[in-house]
Amino acid sequence: MQITRIIEWDMGHRIPNHTSQCRNIHGHRYRAEITVEGDIIEDTWASDEGMVIDFGDIKKIIKTFIDGELDHGYMGCRGDVVLDLIRKESFKYTEVDFIPTAENIAKWIFDRLAPEFDGVYGKVLKLRSIKLYETPNNYVTYEG
Repeated sequence: MQITRIIEWDMGHRIPNHTSQCRNIHGHRYRAEITVEGDIIEDTWASDEGMVIDFGDIKKIIKTFIDGELDHGYMGCRGDVVLDLIRKESFKYTEVDFIPTAENIAKWIFDRLAPEFDGVYGKVLKLRSIKLYETPNNYVTYEG
């Protein structure tokens, strides 16, 4: 059974080597649909009987990561000159080893979150996919 939790956050970035206006600092209201897979719990009268996992538990895992690392911050690739200013001014940022395109960000989030669902609360869960919207009309899907 697959279940999905949606989360949104605001984050800035730029594509420093791109020839379009995406080279400039800009931000998005990102939206991620995070899908996990597991068996329905059948323990009679257990708190989570009939569920794969409580949606609140998924929210807690995702929100801790997103709020702590990404929300209202800037994502820049190592070597991006913008990071020098951001560090100097003590702004929130995440430095990564890739160009922060939607495709790369989706894969990075997947790789960071996948271990969080492995055996969570003693359950056999697997992160299945991340659908990341950079705008309401544009999204990428990464499946692990």
